[in-house]
This record gives sequence, C-alpha cells and structure tokens, in this order.
Amino acid sequence: MRADAQFINRRDQFRLTLNSLPNPGVQQHVEDACVVGDIVVLGFNSGPSQVEFLPVTTDAPRRVSSQPLPHVSSRVSKSSGEGIRCLAAMNATPSSINFFTGGHDRRIFKWTADTRSLEKPTVTKIDVFLDSGVSAMAYRHNDNSLVSSDTKKLYVTDLTRSHTPKPAQVSNDVNQIHIHPQIPHLTLLEVRHLDHQMSIFDCRMGGFDKAPCCTFGYRTTDAKFQQSYTKGSIHHTFFVRGHQDGTVVLWDFRNSKNIVTKRQSQLTKSVVHTVVSDGHVVTFGDGVLTVSPSSSSP
Repeated sequence: MRADAQFINRRDQFRLTLNSLPNPGVQQHVEDACVVGDIVVLGFNSGPSQVEFLPVTTDAPRRVSSQPLPHVSSRVSKSSGEGIRCLAAMNATPSSINFFTGGHDRRIFKWTADTRSLEKPTVTKIDVFLDSGVSAMAYRHNDNSLVSSDTKKLYVTDLTRSHTPKPAQVSNDVNQIHIHPQIPHLTLLEVRHLDHQMSIFDCRMGGFDKAPCCTFGYRTTDAKFQQSYTKGSIHHTFFVRGHQDGTVVLWDFRNSKNIVTKRQSQLTKSVVHTVVSDGHVVTFGDGVLTVSPSSSSP
C-alpha cells in the first residue's frame, strides 16, 4: 500500500474527505499496520522512515515520522525486502504506547513511544533471531510473551526472562498470528492451506509442537492460495475472514469438533482485511471498504 490514510465516520459510514492524508510524494510502502491505544502505527519496508504514527484524536489528523531506523537491509537477498515486515501491538497508557516490529532482517524490536514526542521512541532489540524474515507476531499479555514466526517455525519469547526456547516446526507457512483478547491461552494461526487456513492451539494442552485443537477454513472458487497479507479477526467465539473471490465467512469455533459456519456473504471485490467492530463486519480490498451488520456476532 502506498501510505495514503483515509478516515471513515463509524456511525454514519462515510469517508471524511477533509481528514484524508494522501501520500506526501515520498516513495513508501506500507507493509503492516496496527492500533495501539488511540494511535495507528504504520510499518514501512522502504522510504525515509520505518515507522509512522497517526494519532486518532479530535484534532486534525497528522503524520508523525519516527527517527530510528533499527532494521537493516537483508544480507541474504535484496529481493527479500528491507525494513519492517510485520507489527504487533503490546499495550498503551495515557502517556505512552508499546509495540513490536519484525523485519526482513530476521530481527525483532520493542518500541516505546511517549505520546507527546512520538518522533523519538525508545527502541530495544528482543533476544530472538529467526531463521528468515519475520512473517507474523502477536503479544500474549497473560505471561508477557511474544509469539513470532518466520513462516516455517514458531518462536515463543519470554519477555520477562529474555529467553526463547527451541522453536516449533509447523506444517504450513504462517501468515498471521492472533492471540485471543479475552482468552489469551488460545492462539489462532492463519496459514497457507487450500482448505484449512485457520489452526487453533490451546497452550494449556501443550505447545506448538503438538497438533492444533482444531482447523477450519474455506476453499475459494478458483482453488488458489490466499495472499500472505490476507488477515481475519477474532471476536469472542467467532472468527471472520474475507477471501480473494469476495467471499466473507464468519465461523463459530466454540465446539472444536464441529466448527460452524455462521454466516457467508459475497462481495464483488477481493477482500484482504476483515474485522468485527461494534457488531459490524468491516472488510477492505481493491480500494473498497464495506461495512455490513453481523447478526451472528454477540
């Protein structure tokens, strides 16, 4: 994505054109984005900055570029990219935000930014070095750990002890990692698979070296693998995800032996990002944002 920022009125569902922040003419490529408190964090794999902040306040929107450039160009292959590959939110207070960046250089950094001086965050390297570029990350607040992947393996870093045990091998490439916000011992992976793109693990039953508790997914009409940046969303006992053929599916995973498709709808555009917000399913793809009611979600 080329780093344009658009704002949508959530209640009336229309674009706030006066708040639009077009790309200022700088060559930038957004690799990932996350929300930490009231601040949107953008991660770039190219351009003059690696992280940019968009505070969401009642004031006019503005971009704040961070000064640190901790991720270096890949020494393995120029084609593998440079800069940031993925982000993970940690936590926020009224005066600061904390989040993680994973790079094509296989390194992970923790960022702490004062909300009054976002351009000068403190950046600390995490004691883990993956076998290849970091494909996905998620923070687990109940035990202060970071789950990360290089697509082929899963790493769990104890941030309190700065310790990362031997990683677990996975059967399918890991594209996204979700920690359940209310039940943090549940981890959902979005993986590269034609039929079962979702795998749920329960850490009370063992680590990632065990078989998942359940798997589910959707085979697209053209039977192709989904793009690696396709991302769904957990909401209570539901998971929702859009697909390249425009299909949006909401599953109920309360019964691991019988995952139920609660809702399936069809859009005209390809979908790459899907979230549940205020009882609505919000999808984005091909430059089109769609908001639809989700009667199946609580």
